[in-house]
Amino acid sequence: MNSKTDIDIVIRYLENPDNEQCKRLLNDWIQEDPANLDIFLDMRDMWHGDPLPAASAFDTQGQWAQLSSTLDKLPTSQPVTETVAVQQTTAKVKKIPYRYWWAAAAVTGIAVAMAFLGPGSYKTYATHQQIDSVRLNDGSMIYLNANTVVKVPRKFGETDRKVTIAQGEAFFDVAQRPSQPFTVEAPDVDIRVLGTSFNVKSADKDVQVFVQSGKVSAAFKNSDKNVILTPGLEARLPYNSRDISTTTHTKANNILAWKTRCLVFDESPLSDVAVALEDYYHVKVNINDPKLADARLLATFRNLPLDEVLDIIRKALQINIKHEGNLVEFY
Repeated sequence: MNSKTDIDIVIRYLENPDNEQCKRLLNDWIQEDPANLDIFLDMRDMWHGDPLPAASAFDTQGQWAQLSSTLDKLPTSQPVTETVAVQQTTAKVKKIPYRYWWAAAAVTGIAVAMAFLGPGSYKTYATHQQIDSVRLNDGSMIYLNANTVVKVPRKFGETDRKVTIAQGEAFFDVAQRPSQPFTVEAPDVDIRVLGTSFNVKSADKDVQVFVQSGKVSAAFKNSDKNVILTPGLEARLPYNSRDISTTTHTKANNILAWKTRCLVFDESPLSDVAVALEDYYHVKVNINDPKLADARLLATFRNLPLDEVLDIIRKALQINIKHEGNLVEFY
């Protein structure tokens, strides 16, 4: 990292990830330099208890002594002002509390290690509220859903074709290259293909893989437990487990709705509609009356705002719907 302010921005976000001011400051800092995202992801992992990177390439004690000396000379606060519309918000950047000495030391280690290993060893592509796409040098395409992070080695395609989905959801349209399989690494899961199109979602509790065309092998890392997926099959691989469940989708489904921008319900029960709406619009949907869960909906929504979709559902099923903030209630 470049200064104690950078460290403070990350720590304040990790302490209070729901704070909008912390989110904005972190986002602005990440946008300044693509390498900042890699630093943040490493620090976040350590914050949650993941092991520190190998430190043999640098003098940790010396780096920490230097950083500690610098921090002791810094003022206790520094104003940062951000203007939004006509409202002005002022935030204080505080000196790091002593109990976070380990985080500061770890960040120093990360900065030195990245310089040693080369910060340009891979490219990181990240989306926030938008979706985006990336064309790889072998002709393959990656489509990124909102809030997704994908890492691609800068030497991709030279010796192998391997990318990592650190979080979120992405659709892969892979160019055929029989002599060089395409591999996607997700948390605790490896996905291997030759040429196909498939969707990978790294959710809170599992990894989900859906195949649109071709053939895909999905396996837990360091395990012989795997599944072969063909078009229409979806696999769910839970974290901290070795059990793989599969689902066959024979009718239109909304797994790829985030990419096609189209929701299709073919006599779908309202319980399934609720799940699709949650995934597509990033809201929480509750069915307050259990009798409504099996109500069937026949409708197609092409890139419509949520409130317009809810109004159509209300009229079609003659039910009551309440929408406030990120909560939708059917009753």
